[in-house]
Amino acid sequence: MVINEQQAQQVVIRHIGGFAWPTAALLVSCVMIYLACVAHLLTDPAFSWWALGGIGFCSYAIYTPLHDAVHGAVTGMSLERRWINEWNGYIAAHFLGISFTAHRRSHLKHHRSTNHPVEDPDMVLSADSAFQLVLTWLKGVPKEWLFALSFEHFTDAEKASVRREYAAIILTRLLLLVSCADFGTTLATLICGQLIGNAVLVTLFAWSVHHPHNEQERMKTTTVYRARKGLDTAMTLMWGYQNYHAIHHLYPKVPFFRYRELYRALEPYLLESGVPVKRIV
Repeated sequence: MVINEQQAQQVVIRHIGGFAWPTAALLVSCVMIYLACVAHLLTDPAFSWWALGGIGFCSYAIYTPLHDAVHGAVTGMSLERRWINEWNGYIAAHFLGISFTAHRRSHLKHHRSTNHPVEDPDMVLSADSAFQLVLTWLKGVPKEWLFALSFEHFTDAEKASVRREYAAIILTRLLLLVSCADFGTTLATLICGQLIGNAVLVTLFAWSVHHPHNEQERMKTTTVYRARKGLDTAMTLMWGYQNYHAIHHLYPKVPFFRYRELYRALEPYLLESGVPVKRIV
């Protein structure tokens, strides 16, 4: 039985390493769905709920491969495959409309300063009411652009990378709008799809797991959400395993699809250590 952090780390190490095939598969699936939606926008001027839903789904789900790449969890400890991890991040970030290079800086700062009222870049996503939560849905992508513009500690290589990434993001969107079958339909589908996906992403990935955003002690910054037996698997899949986001904050090198497995292996120790756990259904 695990009774201290040293013993917990011995369990954690067994959940790190190897190629994260589910992460790569999720990225490929999202890219294919997104490109299918783009193909529709290029050839058919009619509005499509399927295209809107596809863009919305990808805007939510493709963040998970980006998130794993930020922490080097796609290729584990392999230095030879590190380039795969990096391209996984660049591709996912491009479809989201943000810089992988800048987001890695922002997200790692979030880990170092979780729930700090000044130092945590994600505090702009905190909310104490439904109205405030709705406002946070509009901040997800803009906060990344603002961070990229204001962060003062990029290396010269990082600055060049950020410039290239945003140039590619702007160029591909402009090309799509110029080449599409109907400008209004395409613009509305892209904007509304992004907003829908971002609303789900912010709510499940950033707001709920850290709410009320006032705890800074390592074991208590992030909440685990569980469901009763028979429903937990369905909820976990829909949540992208981020209902076990506390595992990620405690052990960030673990890929997303192993969060629940690791939680179960460490559950008595985590509960004894004060990790917040809520049962919602």
